[in-house]
Amino acid sequence: MNNSLSKIKTYLVVVNSPKGSIENDNEEFISLTLSTGASINGIAYVNSRVFNRNTLIGKGKIETISKDLENIDADLIIFNRGLSASQERNLEKILKKPVIDRSRLILNIFAKRAKTNSGKLQVELAQLKHLSTRLVRGWTHLERQKGGIGLRGPGEKQLETDRRLLNKRIKSIELKLRKLRTQRLTNRKSRNKLMKNVALVGYTNAGKSTLFNTLSNSNTLVADKMFATLDPVFRPINISKKRKVIISDTVGFIRELPKELIEAFLSTLEEVSSANLILHVLDSTDRSMLQHKQSVEKILKEIGADQIPVIYAYNKSDLVNADLKTVNTFDHIQISAKNGTGINLLLESISSKINPQPIDTIIRIGVNESKIRSEIYNISNVLEECLIDENTLELKIQIDDKNLSRMKKNKKIKAFESKISDSLSEYNFS
Repeated sequence: MNNSLSKIKTYLVVVNSPKGSIENDNEEFISLTLSTGASINGIAYVNSRVFNRNTLIGKGKIETISKDLENIDADLIIFNRGLSASQERNLEKILKKPVIDRSRLILNIFAKRAKTNSGKLQVELAQLKHLSTRLVRGWTHLERQKGGIGLRGPGEKQLETDRRLLNKRIKSIELKLRKLRTQRLTNRKSRNKLMKNVALVGYTNAGKSTLFNTLSNSNTLVADKMFATLDPVFRPINISKKRKVIISDTVGFIRELPKELIEAFLSTLEEVSSANLILHVLDSTDRSMLQHKQSVEKILKEIGADQIPVIYAYNKSDLVNADLKTVNTFDHIQISAKNGTGINLLLESISSKINPQPIDTIIRIGVNESKIRSEIYNISNVLEECLIDENTLELKIQIDDKNLSRMKKNKKIKAFESKISDSLSEYNFS
């Protein structure tokens, strides 16, 4: 299937669980479909007490949908629930139109949003792993990959060839992603030597990228659509007068994010799991905010990031009539990324959570001590550097107590002045 559903006419099948309908889930499903650029030409709501093993929904409802489709112009049928390979095939055979489920829909959106080589590879890997469970004829185009000639042995069935070609492509992508992961790990270690890392997370479309731009004075893509940001973006931000941290923005989360996507984007999500602090952005105008909060926390637990300190930022406060009762402490802050409300308090909170508090230090070394100078840059945040005479280099740095103590043992380094960097100012929370 084409990576874009733009201009495709869809027919949605919303299957409510035996436990009852969840209205916001249905709204989200509709939003997901519209995010692809597709049009919705019809919707069928199915209340089912028992799910059919062969077709998910019952024969009577399938007949109703089939009659609807006689009068509705639709290219594609999308189910809001996961379908097994056999259910998908059986439904296509009866309804005589292509059928996909919610996971395929989300994979399609990711494919459309991916811009970098890494992002595209991760999406392709997720798609291939998802489709490998429902493999049918049609993978012979992979023979065009290098080394594909002569793979098919005498008497080998087409399906076996397709499966082998598919697995070969999966392994090829995984190898490329491992190399990119190693490179990303090296870059992350270099960044973390200089500054602490604050990771932005949140349900998709909660306003993460807008907050990222506000904090970093940058212009990352901001769009009122799901999964506008896929690839991680990093920027330094000032959290106090002379103190900086690295802030990272990555993919938005969603309820029941397909397993294939979590696995494929694990290397990207490692930016979150390795962070010193998580900034969880919530849309305070969304009536499903608490459910979305739980969905994000579930994924954080899956990727091993549930033990990292968290600040909850309740965004879009400019659109809320009354203050939220639980916010405006150092852990829960009401903000507006758009107009700047609460940003100063948020920065104060970030500063209070990032430990250890850095120490401002002025040191001097010989101009020829290039190895020592390089080490200083690796273990500290150099604020200023100047030549005070022909033999002496002076550096003003921010460094933690542990590295400062280690540095003082080096006789070639002289520490002249040290003080705790910019202590937090008092803030009135009333």
